[in-house]
Amino acid sequence: MDDLLARDAVPKGYKVAIFDGEVIMTPRSPEQFWTVSEVQAAARAAHIPRERLLGDVLVRFPGENEAAPDLTIVADGAARHGNSYDCLDVLAVVEVPSRPDDEKDYVRNVRKYGRFGIDCYLIADPFKQVCTVMTESHATGYAKVEEVPYGEPVTLRLVTGERVEIDTSDFPVRT
Repeated sequence: MDDLLARDAVPKGYKVAIFDGEVIMTPRSPEQFWTVSEVQAAARAAHIPRERLLGDVLVRFPGENEAAPDLTIVADGAARHGNSYDCLDVLAVVEVPSRPDDEKDYVRNVRKYGRFGIDCYLIADPFKQVCTVMTESHATGYAKVEEVPYGEPVTLRLVTGERVEIDTSDFPVRT
């Protein structure tokens, strides 16, 4: 994967990810870009340093394939290993589906992120116009799932005590 990215083999405007042994190449959408930008701005307003906010950066999962979430919030002092971070340093992940009812975001990521103890997982879905906030990770997913319609505020509560208040009223929608 790193070799492909280093050689600029990925066409401009596309995102490539390897998930559970499958190479997935999807075009970046304006909805993804703007939603991630809004969440980043909210995290910065909550005084989370930009060094802890990572977009499309590889996260290593022991014994499994790496992932590159749309946005990752890592712990203070998280160590960078080449071009990736260890999943144990991840406090929260934000994903924006690129297609309706995306199995990767709604099924496989839920299991993987929960199993590896990522405490907070947010799916901001421009098709459903709903944010799904998952917390209390366990071996097969998350114990607590809250759905918040676009237009209502969403709060990410990190295990560090940090709170990210997100105004979803400007989240872009896709039909």
